[in-house]
Amino acid sequence: MAKVKKQVKALSAEGKDRVKLTAEESLKRVQEFAKRKEQFVATVRKGKDRSVSA
Repeated sequence: MAKVKKQVKALSAEGKDRVKLTAEESLKRVQEFAKRKEQFVATVRKGKDRSVSA
Protein backbone atom coordinates (compact mmCIF):
# COMPACT_ATOMS: atom_id res chain seq x y z
CA MET A 1 0.00 0.00 0.00
CA ALA A 2 1.41 3.42 -0.96
CA LYS A 3 2.19 5.96 1.74
CA VAL A 4 0.27 9.22 1.71
CA LYS A 5 2.50 12.28 1.29
CA LYS A 6 2.25 14.94 3.97
CA GLN A 7 1.88 18.59 3.09
CA VAL A 8 4.99 20.61 3.93
CA LYS A 9 4.68 24.09 5.40
CA ALA A 10 6.58 26.86 3.67
CA LEU A 11 9.77 27.79 5.48
CA SER A 12 10.83 31.37 5.85
CA ALA A 13 14.40 32.25 4.93
CA GLU A 14 14.62 34.85 7.67
CA GLY A 15 16.21 33.97 10.99
CA LYS A 16 15.84 35.61 14.36
CA ASP A 17 18.16 38.45 15.22
CA ARG A 18 20.83 37.36 17.66
CA VAL A 19 21.46 39.29 20.83
CA LYS A 20 25.05 40.30 21.46
CA LEU A 21 26.11 38.93 24.84
CA THR A 22 28.40 40.74 27.22
CA ALA A 23 31.37 38.93 28.71
CA GLU A 24 29.59 38.82 32.08
CA GLU A 25 26.44 37.31 30.58
CA SER A 26 28.47 34.74 28.66
CA LEU A 27 30.36 33.73 31.81
CA LYS A 28 27.10 33.49 33.75
CA ARG A 29 25.61 31.13 31.14
CA VAL A 30 28.70 28.90 31.19
CA GLN A 31 28.57 28.65 34.98
CA GLU A 32 24.84 27.86 34.96
CA PHE A 33 25.40 25.10 32.40
CA ALA A 34 27.65 23.27 34.86
CA LYS A 35 24.60 22.93 37.13
CA ARG A 36 22.43 21.53 34.31
CA LYS A 37 25.08 19.35 32.68
CA GLU A 38 23.97 16.02 34.17
CA GLN A 39 20.36 16.61 33.17
CA PHE A 40 21.47 17.59 29.66
CA VAL A 41 23.61 14.47 29.26
CA ALA A 42 20.81 12.25 30.56
CA THR A 43 18.39 13.77 28.06
CA VAL A 44 20.78 13.18 25.17
CA ARG A 45 21.37 9.58 26.24
CA LYS A 46 17.66 8.97 26.59
CA GLY A 47 17.12 10.35 23.09
CA LYS A 48 19.78 8.02 21.66
CA ASP A 49 18.31 4.96 23.39
CA ARG A 50 14.84 5.78 22.14
CA SER A 51 15.97 6.19 18.53
CA VAL A 52 17.92 2.92 18.55
CA SER A 53 14.99 0.84 19.78
CA ALA A 54 12.50 2.43 17.38
